[in-house]
Amino acid sequence: MVDIKPFKATVLNPELAVDKLVCPVYDTIDAANYERFAQERNNIIHVTTRRKDKDRDEFIVHAARELGRFRSLGILVEREKPAFYIYGIMFTLSPEILALLPEKDRRQKYFVFGLVSLVKVEEPGKGNIVGHENIFEINSKERYRLMKASMMNFSPIAAEYSMPDHELNNLLEEYLGFKRPELALDPEKPPVVDVVINGSRHLLWEVTDESLMQRIKTMMGGRRLLILDGHHRYAASSLMREKDGIGYTMMMLMEGGDRALLLLPWHRAVRNFDASELERRIHANFSIEWQGERNSEEFYSVLRQRAGEYDVKLGMYDGKKFSIIRADEKAVRELSKQRKEVVGLDLIVLHDWLINPIIRGKPEEDVSFSASPSEAVAKVDSGEFNVAFILNPLSIGDVERKAFVERRNFPQKSTLFLPKVAEGIVMRKIE
Repeated sequence: MVDIKPFKATVLNPELAVDKLVCPVYDTIDAANYERFAQERNNIIHVTTRRKDKDRDEFIVHAARELGRFRSLGILVEREKPAFYIYGIMFTLSPEILALLPEKDRRQKYFVFGLVSLVKVEEPGKGNIVGHENIFEINSKERYRLMKASMMNFSPIAAEYSMPDHELNNLLEEYLGFKRPELALDPEKPPVVDVVINGSRHLLWEVTDESLMQRIKTMMGGRRLLILDGHHRYAASSLMREKDGIGYTMMMLMEGGDRALLLLPWHRAVRNFDASELERRIHANFSIEWQGERNSEEFYSVLRQRAGEYDVKLGMYDGKKFSIIRADEKAVRELSKQRKEVVGLDLIVLHDWLINPIIRGKPEEDVSFSASPSEAVAKVDSGEFNVAFILNPLSIGDVERKAFVERRNFPQKSTLFLPKVAEGIVMRKIE
């Protein structure tokens, strides 16, 4: 049974210009975005995010020092009462990303709700809380060290639960007095935080009513949680449980059936590999289904058309042309049988047949992950990387099947959960 409880949130001082003090979640920030947000001396990025060229040890010392400065200046304040929190995110998608989605999932505006609470940490892969992606151990240890040095959670781990009758979401909407995707703020229930970052509006409401909190706890009893975003932070929380006796971590719990909760792929850009070996492997295991000069609606349309779960298609850009390569179905079926996996065959094929055998260096250095195809393509056009792979999205149902039925993990950075929480919207002081 998942154990949740209220807590006193730490937030950025509402008397300050909070929109200048928040930043995207740490593992989505590239060098350019780091420089943009770090220009503000008091932005939370100075505590949450390591600049790519900064030594890990140096970063931990720097972050702890900056957090102390934030506290002494009154930039962070703690709420008065233990509470549950409703975290809402309104967002839109670019035409490029919308083109990756089936038409039924395309909307002008999305609005997701989540319940933020403390959740009792379980041993990863056992019990009622499971992940679905492999992790880089070095990154989990860095998150652990940051949490230990700061004794803070700076953003909630995102997880989903199944509730077909939408009981909790309906309760949250009833409490706030509006139905999504519309937003009608009740002056008697103002948000604790209301800020726009990178075009997405982040809102945080506080729930302190004891009877309502008890209803919520009862609703969540017996649920299973699937981590969508924050695998490294959950692994770090597990280390804190083992080493330091800290039993709870901060999570944002969202209904898996919410129509505004999206899962998209992380696209790959790759460098430092044997180009002739890549070409040989493509000829051995794939056929070229489509080629063109630039990506277009036709590219995405062909990529989305699939004849079944063993029909594996990958988009590819080599700096000159776009291609869609289709894996040999018989070989895919055999691979699936060997691994006893069906969900995520695109990713398995990409890594097992193409990336892992050809790369010369370290995956964490020579494989780059991008949220949009254009970002991956731009990395190739800049000359920093040599080839980009564009992938089809998965569904929440796919990920649940992977985690709860197949009991396997995807490769690192397989699913891009949208919307992303931000750093500094709701934080928690670890007691």
